[in-house]
Amino acid sequence: MKILRLTLAFVVLAAAACAAQDIQFSSTPYAAPAFYANFPAPDNDKVTVQYSSDEITLKNGGTTTLHDYALSLHDDQDAFLVLYCDIPNTHGDTAALDAMLDGALAKLDNAKPGPKFDTTYSGIPARMVIATGTYSRGQTTFYVTSYHRIAVQGNRVWQGIVICDHRTSCTETDANKFLNSIKIR
Repeated sequence: MKILRLTLAFVVLAAAACAAQDIQFSSTPYAAPAFYANFPAPDNDKVTVQYSSDEITLKNGGTTTLHDYALSLHDDQDAFLVLYCDIPNTHGDTAALDAMLDGALAKLDNAKPGPKFDTTYSGIPARMVIATGTYSRGQTTFYVTSYHRIAVQGNRVWQGIVICDHRTSCTETDANKFLNSIKIR
C-alpha cells in the first residue's frame, strides 16, 4: 500500500510538472526603432509583439505619444511590455520615478506593492516595484503579480512591465530576464 501511495504521488507530481509551461524566450532580439529586447516566444496561435501608440494629454495641457510594444502569453493572462514617451522637463530622481510607478500601479485593482528599490534600465539608473493585485476583463478576474521598472533618459520616460497571472508559469525570474534584456538604442 505504501508503494502504491508513493507511486501515485510521483505520477501526480510528474503530471503537474508536465502541465506547467515554462516560458521560452526568443533567441533573436526584437528590434524596435528605439530599443532591442528579448521577448518570450509567442504562443503558437498568436502573432509576435504588437505595437500601438496613443496620444496622451500631459498635466501641462500638452500632448505626447505613448509607444507600447506588448506580447501576451497563455491566452492573454501574462504580458510583457516596453513603453516609452517623451515628456519635457521630466526628472529622473527617486521621488519622480516613485511617483510614476505609483501612477502605473493605480491601473491595477487592489494593488499591494512591495518596497520600491533602485535598479537599472538598459544601464540607466531606474526604480522598480513588484506588486500583487487584480484586474478584470469581462466576467474574468485575473490575480497577478506585476513587475514595473522605470527610468528617465533625457526627456524620454521608459517603462518595462511584466504581468504574471498566478495560474501560469510566469515567474519573477522570467520578468527579470525580460527586463534585463531591454537595450535602448
